[in-house]
Parts: sequence; C-alpha cells; structure tokens
Amino acid sequence: MKKVLLVDDDEVVHELINTTLSKYSSVFELVHAFDIKSAAAVLEKEEISLIVTDLVMPGGDGFQLLSQLHEKHADLPCIVMTSYELPELEERLAGKVFQIFKKPVMSQELAEAIIRGLKTQQKKSDLGEFSVVGIVQLMETEGTTCRLDVHKSSDHRDINQCIEQNCKEYRGSLYLVQGTIHDAACGKLVGEEAALKLLSMEGVQVSSCLLDSKNLTRRVHKSNQNLLINAMIQKDHQCGEEEDVEQPQQQKLLDEGIRLCERLEFSQAQKPLMAFVKDNRQNAEGWLWLSRAVTEPKKIKAALAEAYRLEPEDADILEDVEKARLLSSTAGEVKVSRCPFCYAPLELQAAVCIFCKSSLLTESKALAKLDTGAVDQRLMRQAATRFEKVLAAEVNPKILFYAGAAYLNLNDFDKALTYFDLLMPIIQVDSRHQKVAEQVTQIVEYIAANQKLEERTPKPDQARKEKQIIDNQANKRTVLVVEDSPTTRKVIKMTLQSGGFRVIEAVDGVEALSKLNDDRPDMVLLDIMLPKIDGYKLLSIIKKNGETKDIPVVMLTSKNRIIDKVKGHLSAASAYLTKPFKPAELIGVVSSILDKTAPEEAQAS
Repeated sequence: MKKVLLVDDDEVVHELINTTLSKYSSVFELVHAFDIKSAAAVLEKEEISLIVTDLVMPGGDGFQLLSQLHEKHADLPCIVMTSYELPELEERLAGKVFQIFKKPVMSQELAEAIIRGLKTQQKKSDLGEFSVVGIVQLMETEGTTCRLDVHKSSDHRDINQCIEQNCKEYRGSLYLVQGTIHDAACGKLVGEEAALKLLSMEGVQVSSCLLDSKNLTRRVHKSNQNLLINAMIQKDHQCGEEEDVEQPQQQKLLDEGIRLCERLEFSQAQKPLMAFVKDNRQNAEGWLWLSRAVTEPKKIKAALAEAYRLEPEDADILEDVEKARLLSSTAGEVKVSRCPFCYAPLELQAAVCIFCKSSLLTESKALAKLDTGAVDQRLMRQAATRFEKVLAAEVNPKILFYAGAAYLNLNDFDKALTYFDLLMPIIQVDSRHQKVAEQVTQIVEYIAANQKLEERTPKPDQARKEKQIIDNQANKRTVLVVEDSPTTRKVIKMTLQSGGFRVIEAVDGVEALSKLNDDRPDMVLLDIMLPKIDGYKLLSIIKKNGETKDIPVVMLTSKNRIIDKVKGHLSAASAYLTKPFKPAELIGVVSSILDKTAPEEAQAS
C-alpha cells in the first residue's frame, strides 16, 4: 500500500486529517511527522509516495523540507497546506509542489488531490543519453503529456544515482502538455529561461514520468519551434563563454552580497561584496552594495565615491550619496546602524530614519514618533516588496517583523497585523526573542488603539448611538473571546474594552469550557479554527448544555468561503464575522445581539 507522509506541528491537524481520510485507508496509509527532523527520518526509513506539509513550523520550516525534497526526492509529489498568505508564494512554490491548499482544508478536496498525486508518482522511464531537443521533438510528435527530468553528468552515471548523491548543478525539468512545453525549472530559473537552458544541453541523461496537468501553471507561452531556435542561438553564444568560469563565480559573490543585504544581514554581506569589488573595481553596482553593507562612515563614503566615479548619473547612487550626506553630523562615530527600509546610515540609537522618515520601532517610545504622513511612500513600498520576496523563499522572523513595520509605516494596519500574527507563534517559543515579543505586543496595542480612533470617529448620529450603548452599560456586559492567535485576541479585547465591555479570554476550546463554567459570560466570540476542539464542535457543546445554551455565540473566521458561511448560518450561531473586521463593525454586531437578548426590564430601563 502507498504511504502518504503528513508533516505538521499541530496535533489537532493530524487527528482531523487522520479521521476524515480514514475512509481511504484501502487506497493509502497516513504516516505522521511533527517537524522537519522527524520528516527526514521517515523519508530515510520508509518508502513514501507523497508528502502533505505545512509551511510554518518551529525548529525549521516547510521551505527547507521542499528544498530537500527537490534535491533528494525529486519524483515525490508534494502538497502544501498553509495559512501563510504572501505575494509571490505560489510562484516560488511552482515546480516544487503538486498543489497548494489554504487552511482550513476541506477533507474531500485534500483526498482527491492525494489520489491524483499518487497516480502521477509512477516509476520513471529512463530515455538514456540524448539531446533534449531530440526528445522534445519526439514527444511533440506523439502529443505526450509528461515531465522530462534532465541531468548532465560528466561521468555518465545513472540519473537516479546522481539525484541520490545530490549532483544538482545541471538538473532541471520540462513540463509538456500534449507535446507542448508549458513550464520548466532549472536551478533558480523558471519558465522560458529554464526551458532555453535545458534545450541547449546535449549528452545528458533524460527520464520521463507521468504528469497531472490539471494544476500546472503555464509560464512558457512560445511554441516549441520558437524555443528550439532560440535555444540553439543561446548555445552558440555560450560556446565561447564556457571557457571563462571566473565571471559566473564573481557574479555569485555579488548576488550573495545583495541577498544578505536584503535579509538585513549586513555584517555577513561585507565579505562576498569586498571579494567582488577587489577583482571588479570598475563595477559600480558592487561598490554601491558594499556601501550599504559596511557600517563605518569613512568606508561608506569611500565606497560611494567609487560608485559615483563610475556611474555619476545613476539614480540609486545619487540617492545613497544624499543619504550619506545627511549623516555628516555623526561622521565621528565609529559605527552606524542601517535603516532596514531604505538602507540609509543612521545613528546607533536612531528611532526615525533621517531619509525615508520611517519609524524604526526599535523600542516602545518609537511608536510615539510614528508619522505616516511624513514617510516616503515609494521607498516604503519598495521595502515591503523586498521583504515579501525574501519571505516567499523562507520564514524569517526578522523580516516578518520589518514587513509588518513597513506596512505600519504605510498606515496599512490589516497588512501589518498579518505579518505580526505570523511572527508571534515563532518568537513566543524561543526565550531569545522575549524582547521582540514584548515589542510586537506593544505594536499590536498601538494598532488596536489607533484603529479604534480611526474607525470610531464617526458621524454625529453614529457617535450619539455608540455613546448611548456605552451609557446603558452601567454594569459592564462580559464577552468571552475564544481565539488562538495572540495578536488577533489582543485587538479584539482592546476593541471591546473601548466599547465598554468586560472581556475574558481563552486560547482553545478546552480553556473556553473552563471559563464558561467559572464565569458565565453574556456572549461568546468563537474562532472556527481552534486547537484541541474546533469552533463548530465547541458551539455544539455550548448549545447542548442547559446552563449555556442561551448564551449568544458569534463565529469568527479568517476565511471568506461560501462553505464556511453556509455552516455558520446553519449552525446555532447568532452571527458570523469574517476576519479582518473593522472595530466599529465588531462593536456594532456585539451590541446589537446583546441588546436583543437582554432582559426586557433591562431594555426598558
């Protein structure tokens, strides 16, 4: 029987999937792993036919697992489940995964995807050593739908042996649908670039396997003939360049330095950038990035002087020269820090960037200096895009923090909370991040307070209505908030408290039941996706209990799917709210329901 490996750090997810997919036990068997290390151990010991994995896990993430699979188990279909929503995520995962699901995953959809994936996991057909062009032409003639795996091996070892030994320099794949190339992947290249590289190879090992084209994203739109012609032209150009291997190596140094700067690892970036400019003194880009990596004012200005000498009209260089000029008052310092958003050199204790005017959020008092009207919107959006690019490739706590900070500087509270919400579970389990966790908590409180001011500076009629609601609450009504996300729970709590409500909290269904017994609330705000007991099951328990059945329950969910709305309306819930919601909307829904359910004498008074 085929085995499917499920990798997720949440035991509840394992239990739910195991239960809901039990009817397929005659088709496949589920094997469980709770982190990257245990997943690797399972792959070593057992013959796995397909993997289902989460992306965000403590002690390592799904991106690392996908990278290992792509290198060592390239034929293994992989399904990703994630609540991690970022631009470019699907593009970065394309070619590495069979399908992507947003959590919560419907069991039937997941089962169907697993079965489709298992069908594609067939024994490869080794086509031997041919030119890729010849094989593609053959596949086009036969109208074949398949994946062609290509590997150039200097000692002509078997491709599977090369994969096992991690020989990956020239390895890549072409995805053909009815003989036409729809996509390609080769190292970091994807789409047309990857296809041209693979088609220009000769004397390679090629093997084919079945391909499920249902969820294949088409990134190559040129005809096979057009691609073949361009590949031959590219091959001719490469012939004279293959002798010079030094230039690609030099480019790798520059690329590595830029990558480290984008990850805000400036100290580590200095070594490859210094090595690059040492042998490429006429490269202005190298000097520019070196000026952004070094932290001594004299070195910054010396590197910028070289960049300006080589490209005196380059806009980026001129902009960085201006940043350095603004630093002149601190030129006597031994070292400076860097603005994470625009790379401007700053005083070590700076709270606001001298160039892009962003708040650096290095400490709680920095929030008081946040002036979104003064922030350079262009530079901040560039920074946000850069951070999202990094996060599409890895789960990086530092970049998650600054991505949230970038959107906070842009006055986009919803987007900022998305990143801080992703960050909190990662840093809470590590005592080294205690200070950052405190910072994030303060930021969330700031967002909640400012959302309250922004959303609840209403029209005069609305202001009178909300004042009347609060005035009628001499004895504050109690709301139980059941939400496992600390950031979302904090925002809800502060919003309700601003509306005059008393709030008690629970992080899961078990704690919620305890709170219901200890302190009978007037209302329950209940998230659908909860650990231990999900929201629908907890709702059922509340409504079946004679002492709690009359307590109104409002269901909360981050999903906006028809199926969830149907379930919400069919359940015994009093209302359904989709996150993120506006503070005024939350106050309005809670107040309206509690006013309707209040005793008649209380309403009359």
